[in-house]
Amino acid sequence: MATDRAVIIALAQEVLRRNHGLAPLRRFVEAGLSGTDMGRLRHLGVVRRPRIGWYLDPSAPSGAERAVRTGGLLGCFAAAESYGLFIPEGLDGRLHVSVLPDVTRLRRSDDATRHVHAGEDRAVRLHWERRLQPARGWRVSPVDALLQMAHCTTTRWLTAAIDSARNQAAGPPVLPSEGTVLLRSALPANRTAAVDRSDPLAEAVGETFLRLETQDRRLPWRSQAWLTQLYRTDGLVDEWLPVESDGIKHHSGRAVIKDRERDAVIAYFGTPPLRFTHHAAVHDTAYVGDVIEQVWRRGR
Repeated sequence: MATDRAVIIALAQEVLRRNHGLAPLRRFVEAGLSGTDMGRLRHLGVVRRPRIGWYLDPSAPSGAERAVRTGGLLGCFAAAESYGLFIPEGLDGRLHVSVLPDVTRLRRSDDATRHVHAGEDRAVRLHWERRLQPARGWRVSPVDALLQMAHCTTTRWLTAAIDSARNQAAGPPVLPSEGTVLLRSALPANRTAAVDRSDPLAEAVGETFLRLETQDRRLPWRSQAWLTQLYRTDGLVDEWLPVESDGIKHHSGRAVIKDRERDAVIAYFGTPPLRFTHHAAVHDTAYVGDVIEQVWRRGR
């Protein structure tokens, strides 16, 4: 049994690290910690106990604690968001929790002492889908998060989420090629197009929506196309019409200056880019598509 506080803390943190932030009591016991040690660690704020027998990294999001308290893990939109994936806007606020098919003891997400039947906790949306991959601590895998999203959103939003999962701009993709293949094999037939039409070059939700709308109109689209040695555009329609979609965050300061400098250079060498706000690209997509198509027809 460990006795030194620093040793106890180090052991507990190592257990949490090896288990992606969530571990049952037995893992801590195997590491040499006792029930008394775990009580001390809770008092020190080193671990949280959302449910008897389970300990959580305090740095995990609050939704993770609620999900584990319920009897499951973060799933669907909640898990996808934790991986940095695009998720739909204007959700109803319910926490999406993935539970195993044989789970029988569900509890309220805000009170571990209160048992509930499935569907009674209106703050939670339960997902009973079979998981394709092992969970990652307090959340399901990216593949399972996307698979669950297929039951909760449109194909366009699912495609946007897959785009972000495959994107490598900030490092290795959340969804590598083998995960993409696995996801497609498990999706309902009417949702496989979300994988087939995904594009890992897309860097914003608006880009995804504009690309899909343009392609639906049978206009060629090339993502993140270089127009000069220094400047590229979100999308290039038919190899001559640049299209830009502002990110969800408001552009300001240096970002605006850079965008305007790029627009001027692009206009000097060719066609000025069509620039749309995030809101227009995502919420007025058909109108934006009409504009793109009309400009394309005039410029052919």
